[in-house]
Amino acid sequence: MNRRVRLLLLVAVLTATAIAIARSDPAAIGRALAAMSWRWALVASLINLLGVVLDAARLRIIVSAVGRVTIWNALQAQLVGIVGNVLFPFKLGEGARAYVLTRRHQLPTATAVTMVVLDRVMDAVVLPLFVVMASLLLPLPARVLRFRGWMLLALTGAAVAGGVIGWRLSARHAAGAAPGAAVGTVDRIIAGVTVLGHRRRIAATIAASLASWIARAAIVWCMLRAFGLELPVSAAVSVLVIVNLGIAVVATPGNVGTFELVTAAALALWSVPADLALSVAIATHAIEVVPPALIGLVVGGWWLPAAHHQPLTTNHSPPTSAIES
Repeated sequence: MNRRVRLLLLVAVLTATAIAIARSDPAAIGRALAAMSWRWALVASLINLLGVVLDAARLRIIVSAVGRVTIWNALQAQLVGIVGNVLFPFKLGEGARAYVLTRRHQLPTATAVTMVVLDRVMDAVVLPLFVVMASLLLPLPARVLRFRGWMLLALTGAAVAGGVIGWRLSARHAAGAAPGAAVGTVDRIIAGVTVLGHRRRIAATIAASLASWIARAAIVWCMLRAFGLELPVSAAVSVLVIVNLGIAVVATPGNVGTFELVTAAALALWSVPADLALSVAIATHAIEVVPPALIGLVVGGWWLPAAHHQPLTTNHSPPTSAIES
């Protein structure tokens, strides 16, 4: 997609958001924001920062398949990536995470990019699992449940693909290829998905993603409470699912506009008035983006000028089986 189309898409989303706010009641939105409970908002903000740490832990697990990396370095990559995603559309800020990995640990670019892509894929793949598990425990709306079949299909396809890749990696290890071996571009890409050949690590990756999705649902629930909406947990889960499906289709810098429109549409399923729904959306978006982005700017400003290569301690001996952690 060229720059002109991206710009037109951004203008269209922002225009639609402005129209939605104008057609509701801007004054009512302002009053709702002013009356928001800052205690609940603070709890949501802290949970959001915990979610950032959980996402960094998932990235660390993936990178640790080829060498040791500290949680602090993984958190640096995560925070710098958040800043990049705020500045650039279509998740192009993910390249910043790969850059931090290459600078910090001398990972080949192809390996770092592959690991970052795999991290995003794992996060997306676990969403269907989260929805299926939530649907067994909570009375989700029919409009959310209708996606469950497709999500089960996607989850099955991802499990089969991951199993095949893991089996091929196990065969590669059995043949004597070290996990960190990277001779050509293909080998560097293969090194980026090495975690798929480790059952314990892949289980830990899935667990970290599930914890992250639970944290995101908790953020939405807290923000509903912040605006005095006594809705059930199923409402928070359904809003989370619909919002993530929406921002996956239309990605703007920092999901500005898209997040607000989709959140308001999701809350409409629970009979929340448009002005109040937009207030919740605006505040939730700010809570999720502003604190980690500000921290990311501080981390990036402190780290980038003095960035240096830190060799990645590679696991030289290949695992004896696919279940080695």
